[in-house]
Amino acid sequence: MLAVVCDSSPLVYLSKLQQFRLLRLIYDAVLVPPAVWHEVTVGGQGLAESENLKTAVAEGWMRVETPSAAGNQAANLPPSLGRGEVEAIMLACEKGAVLVTDDGLGRSLAVSLGLQVTGTVGVLIQAKRQGHLSSIRPLMDQLRLGTNFRMSEPLYRKAMDVAGESVPTDSH
Repeated sequence: MLAVVCDSSPLVYLSKLQQFRLLRLIYDAVLVPPAVWHEVTVGGQGLAESENLKTAVAEGWMRVETPSAAGNQAANLPPSLGRGEVEAIMLACEKGAVLVTDDGLGRSLAVSLGLQVTGTVGVLIQAKRQGHLSSIRPLMDQLRLGTNFRMSEPLYRKAMDVAGESVPTDSH
């Protein structure tokens, strides 16, 4: 069973792309810690991501779980990490789950702790691999041009290559 723990940003960006359902299609269990739940549902009240998360939890395919070690382990984590990232990393450690986050510092720390990490772009690539998307290019372009998602040109090119899609020469 492939379980993932989601941080806020992939929930937000997948909602903006109208691809939130991919999480349900790709993963067996999708968990969010309480800080992420609060950040997305309360902080994003009235936005698509808030409604998507509430619906997913109500339908039972996404669960809110509290990491038992978060309080003890948080002291060892950099203060620049937000509470959502801290709880997501701790929950992923406890569950032996993949961490889904776009936060650079959170990703680095998770990898140093031995966690497998992916993000919004990785979810799109995996969805294509599994046949849920025919192409990631329109979504990648929308992510780069229609949101505040930070994506370098090398990351864009690498994602397109991994997905088996060509990159136009004028992709700036």
